[in-house]
Amino acid sequence: MSDLVSFVFIAQTTMLVITCVLLVYPVVTYGRNVAHTRGLLLLAGAFFALTVSYVTAVAFGMTLVSSVLDLTASLLAAAGIWQFARPFVQFDEGTVETTAVGDTTGGFESAGDD
Repeated sequence: MSDLVSFVFIAQTTMLVITCVLLVYPVVTYGRNVAHTRGLLLLAGAFFALTVSYVTAVAFGMTLVSSVLDLTASLLAAAGIWQFARPFVQFDEGTVETTAVGDTTGGFESAGDD
């Protein structure tokens, strides 16, 4: 690899590893105080799988292994996002909950009066 490509490869790999560490550190250190610990760990696992996939594709040229790791990373990311969204998703109701908007006051109507 040329010097510029090597530098970019090392910089991107370093940033992905730092992202993994920054996602895992608060969960491990302050696990009692962190909400959605499972979701954060799944997202960190997705970033780690993405990092390994990037290294195997660029440095070693293993495209099949890289593709499998990309699939693993996307499934881990989807599972992590589901952990965040799960409290807000409800499957048992057949109707959509809407709220009626009545006569509203305030807003920006008087913004030019100053």
